[in-house]
Amino acid sequence: MMRPRLLVVDDEIGVVESLGKSLKGAVNEGVLEVHHCLTFRDAEKFIKGSLPDLVVIDLNLPQTEGGMVIDGLGRELIDVIRGASTRTKIIMITGETNRCVQDKYLNEDFLKGVNDFVLKESRTPWIGTLTKKILYLADLFIKAEKFLVREISDRIVLLNIDRGMTEYFRDKFNYDFVMPPTLEDAIEACERSPVCAGVVGVDDGAGYTFIRRFLKHRKDIPLVAVTTMTDVDGFEALKEAMKEGAVSGARLLDNDDYIEEALKRAMEMRRGKLGKFSELIGNHPALMRAIGVAEIAAEGEAPVMVIGESGTGKELIARGIHDHSGRKGEFVAINCAAIPENLIESELFGHERGAFTSAVVSKKGLFEVADRGTLFLDEIAELPLQLQTKLLRVLETRSIRRIGGSKEIAVDVKVITATNRDLSVLVGEGCFRNDLYQRLNVFSVRLPSLRDRKSDIPRLVYCFISDFSAKYGKGVIGIKEEALRVAQEQSWSEGNVRGLRNFIEKVIASIPVNKEVIGVDDLLDEIPFISSAEVEKDSYGAIFRKGFSIKDVEQWAKAVACIEHLKEVLQEFDSLKVGERERQEVKKRLDIKNDGTFYININNGITIAFRIIREKQGHASERDVLKFLSVDNHKALRLFILDRINRMFNGDVDRGAYVMRDL
Repeated sequence: MMRPRLLVVDDEIGVVESLGKSLKGAVNEGVLEVHHCLTFRDAEKFIKGSLPDLVVIDLNLPQTEGGMVIDGLGRELIDVIRGASTRTKIIMITGETNRCVQDKYLNEDFLKGVNDFVLKESRTPWIGTLTKKILYLADLFIKAEKFLVREISDRIVLLNIDRGMTEYFRDKFNYDFVMPPTLEDAIEACERSPVCAGVVGVDDGAGYTFIRRFLKHRKDIPLVAVTTMTDVDGFEALKEAMKEGAVSGARLLDNDDYIEEALKRAMEMRRGKLGKFSELIGNHPALMRAIGVAEIAAEGEAPVMVIGESGTGKELIARGIHDHSGRKGEFVAINCAAIPENLIESELFGHERGAFTSAVVSKKGLFEVADRGTLFLDEIAELPLQLQTKLLRVLETRSIRRIGGSKEIAVDVKVITATNRDLSVLVGEGCFRNDLYQRLNVFSVRLPSLRDRKSDIPRLVYCFISDFSAKYGKGVIGIKEEALRVAQEQSWSEGNVRGLRNFIEKVIASIPVNKEVIGVDDLLDEIPFISSAEVEKDSYGAIFRKGFSIKDVEQWAKAVACIEHLKEVLQEFDSLKVGERERQEVKKRLDIKNDGTFYININNGITIAFRIIREKQGHASERDVLKFLSVDNHKALRLFILDRINRMFNGDVDRGAYVMRDL
């Protein structure tokens, strides 16, 4: 949860220091983040750079200009803040003792835009009064943020969008779109009710102005730029929009899935600033269960063990637990497998000067660095046995002793460990202490492998395309369906999400600048299974070993798509009663062209199936191929594939001349 940011603006350093001491407890408890400025110009610069949540302003704030001192600039600073936001809470203070002047200041018109007012009277404990008011407003802010986390909706504001584009968004996507007539109305609408994201049309130059002006007021709301322009003009417009601050861009001629993914990503960015675990992309039930356990684990002080294969996001979920825990100290991570055995003890527990030959100065260990925070021990299975004993003692006593030291140092650290191995097996083998295992495994968060949540791959791919296209200045805006299928059919057992991310980065980095959509050929230049011995089976059982070309894999993807399409169409027909009219209807539904492309794709798939089966078992029958293609239980489709096989072996593959008589 965000801490409210307080800015104190007063030219009296004594006031700033006194208030700082009074608020020290709140700062240490993580309730508040305090900044201060002594001059009007410094405060103005601070506010324009990063708008605070709470501001205390001295009304008589002076400013020197041209050798002259101008008093009373506090009111002007209030106007600067209110010009940027109505959400920032303002407390005005003044040391003015003249009662007439006080009456003037307390006038309703003069106090417009001010939330509270405190007189700096020496005979009263005004610092204490001011502190209470600050903490009251800070509490309101925190409660409002919690409400937003729960209640923020799928509302998206449309900016510089014409009626046609508005109808497109409302027809295609199931979100609550609002279209204020002016930019000012849009900003006001965002103040009145939660908004997740914005969409800005950039067909004309006004779109860039909308982005700049909107983000000046609401930097917290991500904007997606859209255009109806094609080719180079469209890409240039989107690139310019992203330079102005849009988080992503899309053409309305693109695949609807890509546009929706851009909207989802923007909304997740918004929620991520308010919520937690936002970097774990996906909604597979196994991932959601892991996040649910992590949320519960974050609320207590008990150790947490994250279990998952390499690249599944163990450190990301550990950071999410830390962020959600409210702990004020640092998140400190160490990989136990990456530090030599003779150095890891010093890294964890620190050492005193002279403890060993190279210890020329005393050094804090990571437990001390992470005090009041979180220590993440990755690859905990690699921790040497002698250090396992010492770690167990730290968990039980909540104190450490540096190497060469005699003093016990208390530490308040939440310990999160991670492993890709089965520690219970290591316990049985005597390689890991059972008592330490039980102590660390109070909460178990099990992250699924990417092959176990393949339904999340399209979302991950679209997110990575957006990220790396912007990073490398490329014009990539989407991926072809057959290319996405190829990505989904891989096991990603080497690297999981990290492996997929690195793979997409390689593809984007090497793709031509003017290429808009990733195709199968782009993937296969980098795809892991071209250089590996074997990959996971896809839904049709294909295993591509060395010896298969890029063209083979591309042809297989097209064949699978054709077979799936054929299945859907044939489900509507009774295979025993199909006449000429039904055959023509099937061909129409399949959109079969006279060039024979559809049949060529099927033939290629059959050929590849024969090759794969022969490699595996030395021979291949028609029955084997039907089973391999998952059509052995579908009569009409089975007859169709058998006819294609007969024609291929008889040399009768006359492109497009085939009449589906066997249906």
